[in-house]
Amino acid sequence: MNAPDHPFEVKAVAAPDGILYVTLAGDLAWDSADELLDAARAHFDPATAPADLRVDCAGLTLCDSMGLSALLALHRLAEAAGVPLHLDRRPPFLDRLLLLTGTYEHLTGRSETAGPDGDTPSGAAESPGPAGP
Repeated sequence: MNAPDHPFEVKAVAAPDGILYVTLAGDLAWDSADELLDAARAHFDPATAPADLRVDCAGLTLCDSMGLSALLALHRLAEAAGVPLHLDRRPPFLDRLLLLTGTYEHLTGRSETAGPDGDTPSGAAESPGPAGP
């Protein structure tokens, strides 16, 4: 079994304003998908849930099918709690993966189609500025 080219790191920080900021870096793959879900679930207890969930994807270097599955599970977790999910600062490869798998609109809430190079027509992913605290 090979080690990932870029070790996965996830950081989840609940801000005082109720927003949960999750920062991803490295390879979101079969061996790291559970780390993302565990980090988010730790902030979704029955008594309190974040008001918003912002996932900074700028540091991602890879997302395989298990990584996509983790993003879909994260969406289900957030949706069940009534929490909006935002995948911010998505790298172009992630947008291409979402477009090719038909999950772009589901995970971003935006309807776009891929151009000839696989990029979205706007060429820019959601980017509200620097990631949370």
